[in-house]
Parts: sequence; structure tokens; C-alpha cells
Amino acid sequence: MSDATEVRDGRRARRESVRAALCDALLDLVEETPFKEISIDDVTTAAGMKRSAFYVYFSDKQDLLMATAAETAEALYGEADRWWHGEGPPEERLIEALAGMAELYARHSSLLRAATEVSTYSDEVRLFWRSIIERFIEATANHLREEQAARRVSAALEPQSTAESLVWMAERCCYIYLASGERSARELVESLGATWTAALYPGAAGSPVCRRGPDRQAWSTEPR
Repeated sequence: MSDATEVRDGRRARRESVRAALCDALLDLVEETPFKEISIDDVTTAAGMKRSAFYVYFSDKQDLLMATAAETAEALYGEADRWWHGEGPPEERLIEALAGMAELYARHSSLLRAATEVSTYSDEVRLFWRSIIERFIEATANHLREEQAARRVSAALEPQSTAESLVWMAERCCYIYLASGERSARELVESLGATWTAALYPGAAGSPVCRRGPDRQAWSTEPR
């Protein structure tokens, strides 16, 4: 490796480290303080850096919010992929995916609640949040088409509209019940899992795995 390459890699690593520290600081702050009340000074103080360093990476605190939420959304997408590209009976993969997403949402509920609420008054955040949900919708619709081709999902369901309904239902339920602490991840997945399974895999809707979730890691509370 050349000296120039080492220098570039070192700079990149430092930039990523600073950026991550700012995101982590926001994650900690939103656990205790409403996003509207958090200042850039609060973030930089919590991250242990000067205010001027903030603007090297983010234009304002909403930009930081979107960057931090995007990382969590990517992790949620990875959990959803258990159903889209996992192995095993599809109804079990579905429950595992819902459980993984609900547990992850619950752990980052303060951040995701903030992103959802800011999206109601910020056009930029609204478009950002909408793009995240639409990514889930598109992937779900594509998977439903594959499931229909394999004759595991009824051809009577229109993939796009079905995906829109199911994904938005899940997003609203997570926001209303998990972000408020009104329900646990397990309780939410019991109801969501039953609804999704009845809609997509009705032949398996009454099975124990769809009522309670599969034993393997579905209800684990350990961080992934």
C-alpha cells in the first residue's frame, strides 16, 4: 500500500469516526430529550467535539437526524430480508422478520419516533421517511410476485397494493405502540404476524409458529 493510499484511508477512517460519534450522540440525546429541544451545541458537547466540526458533516440537526435514522432503517431492512431471501417455510421466515424488525424498532424507538414526527412538518424529512417506507414496499411487492409465481401466495392479491397496505400498517403500529411503550415487541408481532399470515399464507394462519413465533431467535431480546 502506498503512502498516499494510507493517508487517504486514515482520513476516511477519521471522517467516519467523527460522523459516527455525532450520530451516536443524537441517539443518546433523543432517549432523554425531545428532538425539538436538542441543539447542535448539545450534540457536539455530547460527542466531545467543537460546534464547527458538526458543519463539516451535516448542514443542520435534521440532516443529522436523517443520517442516523438511515442507519437504523438499513438494519431494519436487513431484518426484513429474513423473509425475502431466507430459508425455511415462508410463514416462519415472515414471523422471524417481523420479530427482528419489531425488536430493533423498540430499541431505537426514540430516534424513529423523532424521525416520524419531524416528517409531519419538514418536507425534507417527509420525503426521506417516505423513501424509506417505499423501499420496504417495493421489496415486499417484488417478493409477493415471486411467491405468487411459486404458488405460495394467492394470485388474487395485487402485489403493489397489498405491500402498501401491509407495510404502512406495520409502520403505523410500530410508531403508535412501540414508540409509546404501550406494547412490547412480542405483543405487537403476535397481532401483526397473525394479520400478515392470514393475508398471505392463510393455510398456516392457525399454526403455533404463527401465533407465537418460531423458537429460533424470533423473540430474542439480545442485541443483534
